[in-house]
Amino acid sequence: MADLRVRQAKLDAQMLEANARMISLMHDPVAPTFVIPERELVAHGGLTSREAREVVSRGLVTEAAPEMASVLAAGNTTAAHVDALGRGLKIAGAERDAFMAYLPELVEASTTMTASQFDELVKETAKSVVADDGLSTFERQKRETIVMSGSSMLV
Repeated sequence: MADLRVRQAKLDAQMLEANARMISLMHDPVAPTFVIPERELVAHGGLTSREAREVVSRGLVTEAAPEMASVLAAGNTTAAHVDALGRGLKIAGAERDAFMAYLPELVEASTTMTASQFDELVKETAKSVVADDGLSTFERQKRETIVMSGSSMLV
């Protein structure tokens, strides 16, 4: 199963590379070519419309987080992990830069956690960045622990 997962990850990375190549054709300064990657993936890649949309969406995520594309290409994470990171970027919204500060740790975690565990980590990280009023998650947890232990001492 592990070997199949690695092979699938590498295939997913190759699909993302093809998507990136199509996008680069549109921005070629010498001979720009009009391409709609989603349509091309359906017509010539044999993907369903849903699968093609997923590839295009993952391409946006890996464009923002090339480190994630690298671990996917190496077979060390999965497309589901890339999708989770994409959901985190959406949750972070305007706080995207603050969320991306955690990218090295998230990329590393994507190589050891299951997709569902990683999804939870990403959501928690994104929500903490959005709710963060200048305190890091660690600092907030530390304060909450002090408050909880302080209130139990009063009882």
